[in-house]
Amino acid sequence: MLAVTLLAFAPLVLSGKAGNRPFGIITDHATFASYEYDYIVVGGGTAGLVVANRLSANPAYTVGVIEAGLHLPDEPLINIPFLFGQSVSDPKLDWLLATTPQPGLHNRSLIQPRGKVLGGSSALTYHNHNRGSAPEYDAWAALGNPGWDWAGMYPYFTKADTVTPGDPGFLPGIISRPGIFNAEDGARQGPLQISYNGNVSFITPYVGLFHESFTSLGAYSNPDPDGGNATGITLTARTVNLETGNRTYATNGYIEPVLNRQNLLVLTGAEATKILFANSTGTNTTLVANGIKYGNPNDTRQYTAKVNREVILSAGAFKTPQLLELSGIGNQTLLESLGIETLLDIPEVGENLQDHLEFNMDYLLKEDLPYDTWDIIRNNATRQAQAWLQYVNKHTGIYSASPATLAFFPLQPFPEEFNVTSLVDTLDKEIAAATLTPIRKKQFESQRQQLLDGSVTQVELAFVPKGGVAHSNEPLLEGRSYFTVVTFLYRPWSSGNVHINTTDPFAAPLIDPRYNEFTFDWEVAARWNQFSRKIMETEPISQFIERPNQPGANTTSLEDWDDFSREWCISVWHPVGSTSMAPREIGGVLDPKLVVYGTSNLRVVDAGAMPINVAAHTAATVYAMAEKASDIILSDRRAHSLTAAIKKL
Repeated sequence: MLAVTLLAFAPLVLSGKAGNRPFGIITDHATFASYEYDYIVVGGGTAGLVVANRLSANPAYTVGVIEAGLHLPDEPLINIPFLFGQSVSDPKLDWLLATTPQPGLHNRSLIQPRGKVLGGSSALTYHNHNRGSAPEYDAWAALGNPGWDWAGMYPYFTKADTVTPGDPGFLPGIISRPGIFNAEDGARQGPLQISYNGNVSFITPYVGLFHESFTSLGAYSNPDPDGGNATGITLTARTVNLETGNRTYATNGYIEPVLNRQNLLVLTGAEATKILFANSTGTNTTLVANGIKYGNPNDTRQYTAKVNREVILSAGAFKTPQLLELSGIGNQTLLESLGIETLLDIPEVGENLQDHLEFNMDYLLKEDLPYDTWDIIRNNATRQAQAWLQYVNKHTGIYSASPATLAFFPLQPFPEEFNVTSLVDTLDKEIAAATLTPIRKKQFESQRQQLLDGSVTQVELAFVPKGGVAHSNEPLLEGRSYFTVVTFLYRPWSSGNVHINTTDPFAAPLIDPRYNEFTFDWEVAARWNQFSRKIMETEPISQFIERPNQPGANTTSLEDWDDFSREWCISVWHPVGSTSMAPREIGGVLDPKLVVYGTSNLRVVDAGAMPINVAAHTAATVYAMAEKASDIILSDRRAHSLTAAIKKL
């Protein structure tokens, strides 16, 4: 077991007082309630801490943040890159949410890890930090969200990042340094330190050999996946600070550096339970938010924090719709069934929930390997101790590594595996027979076109030179090494919902993604997983493999792969869309300024606002959305101030 030796951190100003007003991070509920705020941000996660940073940069505005988790700056499961995945289901870090049983997945319930810690889910990710392709964001704008296209989002991707280009030569056909184009385009001054797996993180020669096998079957490399075309094999950007060897995330990127701001107060260990409004009488009046109730499940006391300007909900795609419904904003039929007074009848709150699916497969390797894999630290105590000392002293080596060698593809490069015309024909028949909401109809139009023209990613594949990643009934053999192939379904057509079923604000919501409702989803997943086996049976990577481990060699037919995919898939934990930004008449919950329809000063800034999921790991997009939202909020404030000043003339 690792000793919890901590790497050196810069001294932090955790709390203090400016006159009589506290600032920094506190856990005292009553103290937080003793003050009023210009802005209250509910949720100190990926998006919320970006907004808190940007708004509090103006000392004229007081900003309060309410976060359910605690501030854990020295937590190894957060900081050490190689411990990716081990924070999942840890109750001090994770909300421990799960879906309802899913008929499309053999009635299994899937865990839905969400960060319950300062930093939110940015503290739990596997460090992958990539963007979607330009047409995906253009589709957001085409729904009726002007300014949210690729051109409108791109400056905010670069604003969030400081990119250190990586080492060249690891992927076939790429001679440029990964990240160099992104850095040249301006990603040099952001709060997030972005790097790449390479020599310092013991990437292993197997990565290049795997991709040689992959490219021989139709894959291609992409030296600039951040420039609007995200498809191809990439050495993907990752949220690891090379100077410290630690994770960079919303906490140490956006909030710790500004804790000395005397107008910023962060309350941890507190769960928001209700949004308060100044005029909460009558249904569908324009509501003005003026406070937040909050508390703790272990304490019956409730507290109220008052807000003078805006409430920004950044509690995530599950918790934000839960809070809206508890506050009387949602489907009137549902709210009345629970005895909640309806303030705004918006049936689409909690609907349009979208997610990605993941599949893990591993392979037992031969014993006479020419190179070490990352399993060396599992199999050799001496090498493990050496690797740990290297990480502590130099911040390099295996413990600084993460699975950031990824490949993103449309279906067209693999015609033997995917008959796109046939898939679309089946889709068209099922869509015609389905009952679709107006927003889903509009989404499907763009999604269908992108599928046909091959302009965006449909599936992803990652190669990891170690075992223990796959969810399996096959235990790892002592002293042996493995490869793991991870596949992803990134443009599923199925969608679901998340809703409350109780007035208890501390109870988990019901999460029903309705996976595999369309044939496309299960068939593409099964065929992609079957194809991944073909890659591993192709030279040069096949020369190192003794046998498939999970699933076994007897998994061969499409039916076998479908059964495996349903039984062993997990969520990628990319839930979006439950408070979609779209015109009200087609089912949107938020306007293009992220204001909840029917309110004047209640916004949602988190992944729930995405109207269509992107074919990427979602963290980078959420950071960019929050950066853009912060500018929108500040611009609105200046416009309101100017209007008020003019009226006085």
